[in-house]
Amino acid sequence: MTDPTPPHDQIVPTTVLLVGHCTPDTWMLRTTLGRVLPDAVLQPVNDETSLKNQLATTSGPVVMLVNRQLDGQFPHADGIQLIEHHAASSAVGMLISNLPHAQEAALHVGAVDGFGKTALNDDETASRLRNAQETAHRIYAGSR
Repeated sequence: MTDPTPPHDQIVPTTVLLVGHCTPDTWMLRTTLGRVLPDAVLQPVNDETSLKNQLATTSGPVVMLVNRQLDGQFPHADGIQLIEHHAASSAVGMLISNLPHAQEAALHVGAVDGFGKTALNDDETASRLRNAQETAHRIYAGSR
């Protein structure tokens, strides 16, 4: 007999926080996310207070898509520092940068594999976004 309960990813949508992106980049990311993670709830975040509030009040899996060069009001010099600062949260951090050394640094502080804006439509980017979502769901399921 199979369990009639739908999988967790159908019950609780993933919240994707678009952290530190300018308006045009936010729209580009929304387009990609709409194609790759159509059920995700997207929230632009451009200051530390809003980010902390989102992390504290969002119930369910969370992925932070963090810009390398933060646009907005953050106490961190860059997105890598922000990911490191929030590494203890249950959110999955993912850096948005075309620079390989920045991606390596983000991995070193606990992020999952990220991607650059020039690769928004690549199959590998879609794969990485799905991986981040799956990781967020595993963390969420483990915290319940």
